Amino acid sequence: MDAEEIRAIFKFSAQEKNIISSFGIQEEVFLPFLLSLKSGGSWSYASEETRSIAVKDVITYYNDESKTGYTLEKIYLFIEPEIVEKEGVIYRLEKCGAREERELVERPYCVSLRAKKVIFAEVNPDLRTIRIGEMKKRHIRLKGTPAYSAAHELEHLEKGEIKGFPIWNFEYVS
Repeated sequence: MDAEEIRAIFKFSAQEKNIISSFGIQEEVFLPFLLSLKSGGSWSYASEETRSIAVKDVITYYNDESKTGYTLEKIYLFIEPEIVEKEGVIYRLEKCGAREERELVERPYCVSLRAKKVIFAEVNPDLRTIRIGEMKKRHIRLKGTPAYSAAHELEHLEKGEIKGFPIWNFEYVS
């Protein structure tokens, strides 16, 4: 790692610290957001005092003429989240944590979440920006992949480990 890269990391870390403190929340509550931003995916955090989840959604924009595009990432950080309503049942394969294999689980197609605080970020690789702020809304409806992710992370908070039907119990059909 060269000096230029080290300076960029320090600058980015200082910006993170300032952003986190601007929301007036404990730093550890922000961990799921930071993990989602840096490692991808959705994450959860729980302590005796508080709980939070980060849920990621993506939209790809593509220009047919220039044959270029980018994937905009939307990250929701829910502080003290709870599911208010679930709709539908989707059967899907998920892999979680240290498990080697994916497992069949049931997830809702739509979820309505309520939270004490909702922080929303858009990560734009085309502009190299992370636009972040607190949402006024405390009640959010998610559909599809973000709904599955939210249900998965809330299951972690409620039950710890995700349990499903192991893939080795499937049958090949030809």
